[in-house]
Amino acid sequence: MTYQRILAIEWAASLLAWMASRTRLFFIWPSAQRDSMQRIGTSFVIGVVAAMTFGFALQIVLTRRSSKTQEKVLKAFQRLAFILPVTRQERTWFLMVSITAGICEEILYRGFLMRYLADNPWHLQLWIALAIASFAFGMAHGYQGLSGIIGTAIIGGVLALVFVVSGNLWFPIALHVATDLRVLFLLRPGELAFETSRNR
Repeated sequence: MTYQRILAIEWAASLLAWMASRTRLFFIWPSAQRDSMQRIGTSFVIGVVAAMTFGFALQIVLTRRSSKTQEKVLKAFQRLAFILPVTRQERTWFLMVSITAGICEEILYRGFLMRYLADNPWHLQLWIALAIASFAFGMAHGYQGLSGIIGTAIIGGVLALVFVVSGNLWFPIALHVATDLRVLFLLRPGELAFETSRNR
């Protein structure tokens, strides 16, 4: 099953990255860069968390209350129907995949790749490392099409900023998990299957 493969691949890759980084994944550049950003750090992280939480809640409420909005959401999800959950069992697996993606992809793209590019052997500037890691994150979501790649890269950039400013990987992990779990609140069990068959 696709979900089990995703879980196995992501956890294996993250374990390798964690071992290669010597467990220094949850804090990044704790010296000069963090000190210079600490003044804006707390308010920036709170602002991003509040904005994303409000945006997700608003989207869920509008989807539940407006049949027009619900149709738009279902139409947008149809092109990703091959990977989205339909049955209750698939929704349980998708829940586990969402949590796994939030943890593992943040370890891989923010905790490992950004640090690898900024430290030995590359010594790239922080913003270049951030841009490359965000681009790689977007490309890893190529199955979503060009708009998905661009959107995911932008979200990756925001999560990377939260990571750098806060110095802690747990904030982007929580935001990433919430972003993925939103699907379970926007789609009811069987809803996508019904919509797909109706449009055939």
